[in-house]
Amino acid sequence: MRFFILGFVMLLVIGCASAGRPIDMTAVQQFEKGVTTQQEVRSSMGAPISTGITSEGETFFLYTFARSQVKASSFIPIAGAFLGGTDTDIQTLQIWFDEDGIMKNYTFNETTQDIRSGVNSY
Repeated sequence: MRFFILGFVMLLVIGCASAGRPIDMTAVQQFEKGVTTQQEVRSSMGAPISTGITSEGETFFLYTFARSQVKASSFIPIAGAFLGGTDTDIQTLQIWFDEDGIMKNYTFNETTQDIRSGVNSY
């Protein structure tokens, strides 16, 4: 019985994946438009996953975090083909800076998805 429980726990742990770091909205809410600099954002949030320049010459930082958890029902023989899938949470933060490196604006999105797999995905 102990090996069964240990095996089940191992399957659940194997079914987890994440990318990036969770976005701390408390820190983001401390930023001030027209005041906060790129360096202050980097110090608070760490390195962005992506940077770029808009056609207007503004620089932007992109931060993302994604976490997926495979549903336990995915591991049930036969039934997993009908009930399986993942629960996925995604956070995205994009911050724009003017040509002087001062924060102009930001957007934050948080998405939760129930992704189905197997026969149930159609």
